[in-house]
Amino acid sequence: MSRKEPDEKMRLYTDSRVQLFIGKFLNGELERLYPVLDEKLGYRYPAVETFVDNPEEAEAFLRSLESNKLLTSEICGVLLYCPECGSCSVEEVLRRANSISKEKTGTSDAEPSADAGWRCRDCGALIKKGALSAKPVFSYKFSQKGIDEISDRLAIKPLLEFLHERGYNTESPGYMTGDSEVEHIFDITAMGEDQNDVILALDFVVSEESVGEDKVISMFAKVFDTNPPRSILVAFPGLTKKAKKLAEQYEIDVVETHDLDVLWKKLRKVIPPVDEFSFETLDVMTLLSLPDHLRKTASMVCEKGKTTADEVAKMTQKARAVESSYLNQLVRMGYLKKERKGRQVLFSVIS
Repeated sequence: MSRKEPDEKMRLYTDSRVQLFIGKFLNGELERLYPVLDEKLGYRYPAVETFVDNPEEAEAFLRSLESNKLLTSEICGVLLYCPECGSCSVEEVLRRANSISKEKTGTSDAEPSADAGWRCRDCGALIKKGALSAKPVFSYKFSQKGIDEISDRLAIKPLLEFLHERGYNTESPGYMTGDSEVEHIFDITAMGEDQNDVILALDFVVSEESVGEDKVISMFAKVFDTNPPRSILVAFPGLTKKAKKLAEQYEIDVVETHDLDVLWKKLRKVIPPVDEFSFETLDVMTLLSLPDHLRKTASMVCEKGKTTADEVAKMTQKARAVESSYLNQLVRMGYLKKERKGRQVLFSVIS
């Protein structure tokens, strides 16, 4: 085996996109991927587009998984396209030359001949019957055998299994919209059985060496904007000392492990069963225990019942950014609940 082959496999194992994509198969959400027609691209793989930067990269992503025996492919159709410009936007020419005006065709001096079969809508080229270019189009299927062979490197599988065993509903990848109205992607978001609100946001990283601060900073940016009640970073094999210190400062729980077999044991220490996931009651004694600045903000929310950072800022006569920070801190502490309705972010006391 060449050095290039194991290096390529290692790159795939440590790519969270690959892990999350395979997780869709392990969850039963995907089994076979079929292309759909697209006027601009010819065809697309919508189920893959979440995991690549743009739709044009989807097939290359699938091919790389196939070359590493995680997928198998078979021809499911043929795409016809213009041999001049490569566009698949072609139309059949049914009428004879003398019935087609230059104004309608948009061509220069060349009129379509009687035996012209196709016209490219993009470049205007006239293509005789049988002269269109063609390429095969593939569907892809997950290879259970290939996935079984790398099961000891798949972090997504035990993470999802653990959360389901603890009673959580999950989405992977999971989406949360922040105060900035930017939609952020977490590797996994977890909800309770009877609620749609995210109560836990989780990212994981698989590496051959200790993971540095960049991953922690990246996760904190998402957590700061979205404020999930609990945020967890799972690192294989672990974080550097600086990264761990930063995660502690950012109040991100960290789980480190070299061995997937002991992952559940470590997760149990930081993730309770869903029915034990508790929020603090904001009663009188709790209010008195809060620092003055948070107590005033919390009291305003108690008074209003459900309110926004703008409304609280008007009542406390502080800057909106300051009150937004206080409100989000109370959310992270488990005293307040945050929800989005349209463009508004509403805060309320957890009952």
